[in-house]
Amino acid sequence: MSRSNISPRVIKRALLMGAFSTVGDVEVLHQVERRLSDLGVPFDVSPLSEKRTSMFEHWVHASRVDPQEYSHVFFVCGPLTRKIMEKRWHYLKRFQHCVFVGVNLTMVADTTDFNPFEVLIERDSDRSVRPDMSFAQSEPRVPVVGICLAPTQKEYGDRQRHTEAKAHIERLAQRSGVAAILVDTHLAAERDQAVGNGFFNPSQFESAISRFDALVTTRLHGLVLALKNSVPVVAIDAIKGGDKVSRQAAVIGWPEVFDVSEVTEEDLDRALERCLKPEARERAAACANRARQFWEGFEGDFERALEAVSDPALRADLKPRQGMRDRIRYLGIRGDGKGA
Repeated sequence: MSRSNISPRVIKRALLMGAFSTVGDVEVLHQVERRLSDLGVPFDVSPLSEKRTSMFEHWVHASRVDPQEYSHVFFVCGPLTRKIMEKRWHYLKRFQHCVFVGVNLTMVADTTDFNPFEVLIERDSDRSVRPDMSFAQSEPRVPVVGICLAPTQKEYGDRQRHTEAKAHIERLAQRSGVAAILVDTHLAAERDQAVGNGFFNPSQFESAISRFDALVTTRLHGLVLALKNSVPVVAIDAIKGGDKVSRQAAVIGWPEVFDVSEVTEEDLDRALERCLKPEARERAAACANRARQFWEGFEGDFERALEAVSDPALRADLKPRQGMRDRIRYLGIRGDGKGA
């Protein structure tokens, strides 16, 4: 259909409805939007869930618009059943005067039993099967950046600022528009070893992060293992005044590390820009090589450690914790039922 075939008197405005909760949904939506724009047809987007309207400022909800402004309603992408439409019929019925069009839908029931559309361009039904429309959508590529966060560390007392550091990183990811993927250096416990519950060994973690364009982290080993794999890092030391993360970055010569109590949004924006430049991977690799060279004398240190003589006096002033859980555990280890 070309623009010359469309009469402005027939088409007022289109309302595009759908779940719009998955990547595929939104890619198909973009296809419909583009085609309508090419035809000069104005439109609004209305997700079925009112909560989802907050995803984009220009999205609206069908229950809050004037139906007389529209001549067409498009149901876009996903499975469709009678129940789905009837659940929303209290506001959908206001659009009865519109032409209903189904695009890239899976019609669960036979179309002879349920087909509320004047025009149905289905993805699959009892009468037709087409490739999903997202095949036709070309999305721009963005950098893929890992996010690796340390939890609250009570041992640092009131110096720890992990919540503040996490907020900095979340805002950085939102501003930059990168594809942010959350990873953790914690290995999945045996009871949690199911697909998707984390990494089960170091090889899996390093294989994953080596494919990132950059990593943003508050973890020391996030910094180390990324640089080890030539992945540039933006590190925030979540301990006020700087601690192990800052010291590690300094000793290996990596400059993109910031004190949580001093860092600004501009600092982080510029650091991420630097880390996403091609030459940043070379800097990361050079940094990792320097670190590896530092440990070339490790064998001698290790041998001398094995020759050391025990000196219990070094630990004479250590005392057991007095918490109830630790006391019960201690009694269980002794096995005599007596106190310490």
